[in-house]
Amino acid sequence: MKEGEVVSTAISEARKWEAAQSLKTQGPKHNLSGKALISSRRSFLGPVCFVDASWQATTHIGGMGWIFKDTESGRPVTNTTNRSHVASALMAEALAVKAAISDAALRNFMSMSVCSDSKVLMDCINSRSRCLEVQSVLNDISALSASFESISFHFVSRSLNVEADSLAKRSLLDFVSQPIVG
Repeated sequence: MKEGEVVSTAISEARKWEAAQSLKTQGPKHNLSGKALISSRRSFLGPVCFVDASWQATTHIGGMGWIFKDTESGRPVTNTTNRSHVASALMAEALAVKAAISDAALRNFMSMSVCSDSKVLMDCINSRSRCLEVQSVLNDISALSASFESISFHFVSRSLNVEADSLAKRSLLDFVSQPIVG
């Protein structure tokens, strides 16, 4: 699939999912600190950020990658990071979302849609329920979200998140491949 096709497919699938969800329940939007509007609804405003993480259980190293796709400019912007001492795959996913939001804030984005293939994490963020394993990072995500006029978080299938997945895996591999200097 070409880049434009991935974005178009993601938006189309997201709209279908939104229509199906609105038939089930009409969930309220959450207002964080009176400024940022966090929504589980599929309204893509501003750039769409696809984010993913890769985690190695034996070393507890996490690779994170994200890609901003702006339908206006058409040019994707990618970024990666990696970390040691990551307790779980869910923690790696949460740290990836936090890093992507921080990057977007530094780029002065006013609104954005964050898409991840971690259903558990997206459910934790959108329901604002307590997820003890990653609660401190969820608190950071909530605080960072206040810098946006609007921000939404969406679950997408892995097939729509392949580019972010590749970035995350490459970031993890880069970390593991670094020579030890000492």
